[in-house]
Amino acid sequence: MADIDEITPQYISTANDGAVFQSSIVRASGIFDGATIDQLDTALTSAGQNAQMATPWYSDQVLPFDVTLSGANEYGAMCAAKIYGLEILNEGMGISIDDAVTEMQATFVARVVEPMAAVASPF
Repeated sequence: MADIDEITPQYISTANDGAVFQSSIVRASGIFDGATIDQLDTALTSAGQNAQMATPWYSDQVLPFDVTLSGANEYGAMCAAKIYGLEILNEGMGISIDDAVTEMQATFVARVVEPMAAVASPF
């Protein structure tokens, strides 16, 4: 859900692999973008009136999800762990002249974390 006054960036692809800004969320509260504070009408008559469905734009807007971590070595030994109810709190990004990649990190909380455990292998 997004605040009715929020305009989130959404893009569509064009024929030449470019992107064109397109927003499905528009200011719908009846005021214009340059309105002053005394022109705002924030009276709400029902819960959720000031929100509407929107595509998540920030990672912390994504609903809780589950993650499965798996691993295997060259001898066929395998392991797995599960994280349930993962919610992203915030994210950060790092760029370095020593690396050829841009790294992104996120902090999270989870409802349950199952420890890494061996998985039976057919080998």
